[in-house]
Amino acid sequence: MKIILTGATGVLGSHIMYEILELFINTKIDGKLFIIARNKGKNSALDRINELLSSSYTPKIIKDKGIAKLHEYIEIIDTDLAVIQDTFSSQIKGAYFIHSAGYVNLSTDEEQREKIFDENTKITKSLFNIFHPFIKKFIYISTAFSSGERKGMIDNDFHNLDFIPEHRNAYENAKFHSENFVATQCKSLGLPYQILRPSVIGGKMLGKESNYFISKYMVFYLLAKFFHFTAQRKNEQENVRFIINEKTGLNIIPVDYVAKVIVNTFEREDIQQLNIVNDKSFNIVKGLQLIMKEVGYTNFTLIQNSLDFTYKNTIEKLYYESIGKHLKPYLVTEANEYDTTLLNSILEIPKLDQEAFTNMIRYARLNNFKDINV
Repeated sequence: MKIILTGATGVLGSHIMYEILELFINTKIDGKLFIIARNKGKNSALDRINELLSSSYTPKIIKDKGIAKLHEYIEIIDTDLAVIQDTFSSQIKGAYFIHSAGYVNLSTDEEQREKIFDENTKITKSLFNIFHPFIKKFIYISTAFSSGERKGMIDNDFHNLDFIPEHRNAYENAKFHSENFVATQCKSLGLPYQILRPSVIGGKMLGKESNYFISKYMVFYLLAKFFHFTAQRKNEQENVRFIINEKTGLNIIPVDYVAKVIVNTFEREDIQQLNIVNDKSFNIVKGLQLIMKEVGYTNFTLIQNSLDFTYKNTIEKLYYESIGKHLKPYLVTEANEYDTTLLNSILEIPKLDQEAFTNMIRYARLNNFKDINV
């Protein structure tokens, strides 16, 4: 079995890499994992992958195998995705291509739009055009939020709708555009494909190793990070008003669960689109209350959306002119849920209750919200 993986140094991609290697080890598959990665500063692609294979957070089954043995399964293609050329078509012929690399940026700033599109859609199109003649299947890792602003029950099919999705930002739009490109091109070529869509990715929850670990803190973690450091810096907490829809929720899914579902699914011919999401979104009011309690910022108020909202203090202004303006569309969105019947049949969805959610935030706080940059 041959698998090509992009994004192996990223939050989700690293866990997909672990799951693939565990699959090879446990099933004694004669497998080869081609990892497309680039150097970063003084660290080569090989250095970066080796760090992921030998760190304190590396799964025990991977770490115990040892670097030398693991590299019997791995071949690193050291190049930037934006400039990759086909020099290895004979090696990768018949491989599954898992495209996990992406640029997660929820910015609503217009000047960011082109960069977000290029890093997600333009690179996806380029990779597909280079690799499609040689591969047996293209698996695109998208986001459940490519559905745009939707209410009610959302199923797995985003591309046979009787309406055009309304996206909240350039990231959602770019991922939806990429999905559409992959589906259209694969259908015209007769090439099997999958579009797999995680929701907001949270810390690990399966097993007993490194519970709640995540390598980079994004989305709801950023809100917690902002108020954690604000609470530390200021003696007197200024009141911050959160504009929210009290009925909405945040759909959070553990990173290790997402990776396991992807590796359990990529060979299946009966699945073309799948949302990898929690069967129940976490209520936004309860989530905010738990976050603020855990980080020690207690002076806040929940309000409804208002057209004449003006800042009342410095902290409120700082919040809404930084992460707040990018998170606000998700806090005021309509409530929705996902149909997880198919997903739950693949692998039981872990329950994200108040204790687990608090533990995710606590893990981040105890680690000072410090990202691991490999």
